[in-house]
Order: sequence, then structure tokens, then C-alpha cells
Amino acid sequence: MIKLFRYRRAGGFPGILLVLVCLLISVIFPAAAAGLDYRVELDVPKAYHDLLQSNLDINRWHNTQALNATQLQRLYQAAPDDIRKLLATEGFYSPEITASIALRDKPIQIRFVVVPGVPTQVENIDLSLQGPVEQMPQVRDKLLAHLRQTWQLPVGSVFRQAAWESAKRDALKALLINRFPSARIASSQAVVNPQTRKVILNVILDSGPAFSFGTLHISGLERYPSSIVERINPIQAGSPYSQAKLLELQARLQDTTYFRSVSVSADTDPAHPDNVPVQVNVVENPSSKLGFGIGVSTDSGLRGQIEYQDLNIMQRGWRFKTLVKLETKQQSLNTELQLPRSDLGYLDSINAFHERTDIEGETSVRSGAGVKRRRSKGRIETTLAAQYQIEHQSIAGAAGNNLKALTLNYIWTYRNVNNPMFPARGYVFSAQLGGATRALLSDQDFVRGYTRAVYYLPVGQRDGLIFRGELGGVLASSRNGIPSDFLFRTGGDQSVRGYSYLSLGVKQGDAVVGGRYLAVGSVEYDHWLTERWGAAVFYDVGDAADSVPDLHLAQGYGIGARWKSPVGPLNLDLAYGQAVHAVRLHFSIGVSF
Repeated sequence: MIKLFRYRRAGGFPGILLVLVCLLISVIFPAAAAGLDYRVELDVPKAYHDLLQSNLDINRWHNTQALNATQLQRLYQAAPDDIRKLLATEGFYSPEITASIALRDKPIQIRFVVVPGVPTQVENIDLSLQGPVEQMPQVRDKLLAHLRQTWQLPVGSVFRQAAWESAKRDALKALLINRFPSARIASSQAVVNPQTRKVILNVILDSGPAFSFGTLHISGLERYPSSIVERINPIQAGSPYSQAKLLELQARLQDTTYFRSVSVSADTDPAHPDNVPVQVNVVENPSSKLGFGIGVSTDSGLRGQIEYQDLNIMQRGWRFKTLVKLETKQQSLNTELQLPRSDLGYLDSINAFHERTDIEGETSVRSGAGVKRRRSKGRIETTLAAQYQIEHQSIAGAAGNNLKALTLNYIWTYRNVNNPMFPARGYVFSAQLGGATRALLSDQDFVRGYTRAVYYLPVGQRDGLIFRGELGGVLASSRNGIPSDFLFRTGGDQSVRGYSYLSLGVKQGDAVVGGRYLAVGSVEYDHWLTERWGAAVFYDVGDAADSVPDLHLAQGYGIGARWKSPVGPLNLDLAYGQAVHAVRLHFSIGVSF
């Protein structure tokens, strides 16, 4: 026998009526509200036990003092029908149910033995389109092919109510987000044959009119020019409606830092589908900002910084930033002028800097200027930079150097993590390539390459592994004439723990200086005791040297504490450096990508 399947959750009108009757009895006859002590045992496959346990009316009333023996009998008699309705949502339309009740037992024992049987499977799917899309045969055929290919309840699959509803929503969504934002489900049926345990699905989608975009309508601009919005707008007037384009424009605007909030929308009134205006509503950030910061880590010691930003230089949306940073081992002044993002997504800037560092016996004073072009697209960030710098090196126990270099550098980074602040799954990979030549204002010919990868692997519900690796190399006749920030040193909070900051490198005089090759590896296991507190064990190795054979990987290992603070992950590690036979405390906050 064929019947049209209609789902109604257990506990519908009959269940509500029963609740009202029981409450009425408890008010009129208080003596009847003595309550009953009973137990319900469900002998059912584990996969469906929670479904029945949580939704059967006889279980919902278990702790109700107003329940008497007569009402319990009614609940008991209604339970098999409730079980059938609930199992039907999982594709079982002919379950075998054996019920028993022992009224004289204390407590009363009620038992249901349930054999779900063979689940109902999808036999055929009839998916069709109607409406204005029929006047666009190429679009209709392509859309239908996509809908049928991505349908989430294919032939042969078990028919479940949740999957059926989800499949219809996904099919409709495919129209709503592209061209047809007023689409609707015209009709849907699931015809079940309990004898053959097969179901035939029928879905008709009404496309509604095809929409197209019009011009931008911007509101909320007072400080900044409209060109900031217009030049990064990916939506062309007359192009087909696309929700993805609206979201892309919103994301681009939010990424500019000019705005506190951004809303991008388009009216989808079916009566006016052509040239729909794109409405952009913004709330601006102040054009100037002064910020202060203070911190501490075992790498840099005490640190403080002052930052000033002006987001609207010359009333053109140009951004100026200057940053003064004072640390125990490093002091710097950086300035940057950045142009608004271009229509291709590029951020162009010019910068100048002056920096002094004093680390492991090497004192360096650097000054320079450069130009940079950066673009973020999805998970990929690219940077192309040209920089000229001069440097004076003072090395304890050895002669100093005066260096200069004009370098060209390219950086490619791919980020795919579940949470940028507290990553627990995914990976980050970065590669750099750069160099200089004596023919262009440099003391040495060299090519520098560097890669860094971090992989986050969850273990169970609360734990995780972190793998990290770094490789670097400089191709040159020697390291002489190469600025220190193009050579390699390692050691410290974010590299090889158990050793002081940048203490692993090439010995020169009484100092440790950078080498031409780098290798670092790390594995860490984190166990989270609570949502925010955890413990870790780790093993790090690494070294920097002037040749590959001279790389002698120093080992560091230990234990640590972890805290998910409001400003990022806080790490407190106690590490033993095997090469120096000493224990060192490391403290850091934030994620290093």
C-alpha cells in the first residue's frame, strides 16, 4: 500500500491533550497526585536508544507527581505508536515492538523490545525547476545538472527525515545564492511504500525572476572618500546576482580598518529584479588613533610600545603609521605610508625604519627604507618587497662591519586553521625567496630561501599535537657582507626551547652571529585539563651554521602550562637544553605563524 509520508513529532495534539488532562486531575483531585514509581527499559539498538529515551512521552512524565495508574496505562498503550513515529524519522516504517508491564512490581517495570527492521531506501528522485528559469534553457540545464549532482539524499541511501529536510534546503540554497534570491520550494513529497521499504521523492523548485546587480549606494561616509569602497568593489553593474559577491565586498571593507562595522545587501523584491542597487552601510572608525602597549617575554625581556595611526592623510584615505618599540634587547622606530587597497586587492606601501639590537654579543644598528606590495586572497597572502638598508655591526671580541644591501624579497603564506587565535586543527606554510647583487648597491651577491610549516593535529576531544619545522639557506661565497637579518640564528621561546634567544648560531669572537643555514624541528603534545587550561610536553631540535655539515642540532625538551587568555594563548615552559646542561624558563603569549 502506497501512502504519502507526513511527519509529526511525537507529543503532538494527543500528547498535549494528555498533559492537560493530567494537570487537571492533579488540581481537582490532589489525593491522586501521590505519584508512581516506575522504570522504563528500552531494548533497542544503541544507535536509536537516545532518540527514544529522550522523546517518548512515557519517559517525559517519569518524575511527575501528578501521574496515577490510569494515566500510566494510557502512556504505556500510546508508547508503541510513539516509537513507530520516532523510528520513521530514521527510515524504519515496519518495526517490531514487544511491550510488557508489571504493575505489581515495586517499582513498576515497563519494557519495550524494539526491532527496527530493514530501513527504507530512496528508490527514485524527481527533481525539476519551474518559473522564469524555463526561459533560460542553458542556465536551467546547468542548474539542474548541478542540483542532481549535489543532491544530498541519493538513490539507495536510507531515507531519514532530517536528511530529507536538509537536502531540500541545500537544493533551494543553490538558487538563492546565485541569480534567483526569491526562489522557493513549490512542492515536495516523499511517497513511502512500507511493503517494499522504498520511497519516491518529488521536489519542484520555483526559481522566481533572475536578478541582476545595479550601482553602489553608500551610506555612513563622513571622514573617508567613497573611492575607498568603489575601488575594491568586485560587483559590476548589470552582472547576475551573487550572494558570494556581496559577502566578498563586505569582507574586503571589513579588512580595510577604516570601518567599525559594515553591512552589504541588495533588495530581492521579485517585482523589481533588474539592476538591484547594492546597499553599503558603514560605521567609520576615527581617522587617528594613539595606542600604547606593554609586555614581557623571556626572549625580549620587558617591552613597551607607542603607536600612532592616521587613516586619512590628505583626505585621500592614505594610512600613515609610526611605531616606537622599546625592548631590553631591541629598540626600533618604524614608519609606513599605505595606500588604499586597489581594485585587484593589492595594498601598496612605503616604509622607513631605524633599529638597534644587542643579542648574544652582536650589536647591530640598521637603517633603511623600502616599498612593499601585499595581497590577501582567501587563505593565501603574498608580499613583494624591495628594501635598501645600511648596517653597522659590532661583535664582542672581533672586528665590526659596515654593510649595505638592496634586496628584493617575495613571501608566500598559506593559512588553513580552524581558529586563528587558538588553532587546534589545520596547518600554516610560509616560503620566502630573496636576494641582492653587488651590481645594485650591495656588498655581496646572495640568494636566500626560507620555509616554515606548522601542523595542528587534534587527538580525541581535548588533546592535540603540534608539529613545527623550519629550513633556511643562503647561497653566497661567504656570509661576509650579508646583513644580519638575512642570516640565521635560532633558540628561544618560539624556536628551540632550553636555550636563550638566538643563542644557536656561529661563534665569532665572544659573540654568536648568524649563519647561512638553518634547521629546526619541534613536536608538542597538549592536554587540556579544562576549556582554558592545559599542560604540554615538547621536544625541540635546531641549529644554525655556515655549512650543512656544521649543523649540530641542539636538543631541548620539557613540560609546560597553557592558558587561553583573552589576548591569545599564554605559554609557560620549563625546558632542559641538553647542549648547555641547563634548565631554562620560557614565557610567551600569542601564536607565531
